[in-house]
Amino acid sequence: MFFDIASISIGVILLLLRVAVVFLLYFFLWQVVQVIRRDLSRPSTTPAALSPYGQLVVVSAGQSGVVVGKTFPLGPVNVIGRSPYCDIVLNDSFLSSEHARLEQRGGVWILEDLNSTNGTFLNGFEVTAPTDVNPGDVIRVGRVELRLESSV
Repeated sequence: MFFDIASISIGVILLLLRVAVVFLLYFFLWQVVQVIRRDLSRPSTTPAALSPYGQLVVVSAGQSGVVVGKTFPLGPVNVIGRSPYCDIVLNDSFLSSEHARLEQRGGVWILEDLNSTNGTFLNGFEVTAPTDVNPGDVIRVGRVELRLESSV
């Protein structure tokens, strides 16, 4: 009827450690669920509302990894390319560092190819000179297609 106090206390300590690990695991999972729920319930702000110039919406992402439907708010002058210094940066190996420029001049959008290797296309036709772009037109740079949407 002798109890080994050392083995009982080690057993109790191990049990408490196991319970603590399980508790921490469930606490971590609960925190992850809370963050996801908060992000999903957060009202989305449309970039068009943030930019008076409108936005470009990804119609086809090719292999760039950009999500279809992603929007890029526009400024008065927008350079599209792979370089981190561009206004609209796309990770597509078919894009030049500075591929194309979309600029608003006198209320009209003008698309210009910046001597890119693979060309810039507007509604399926190659852009060889500065060309007018209307809302709803599709611009293809590399393998990515973007639709122009106006803010009004």
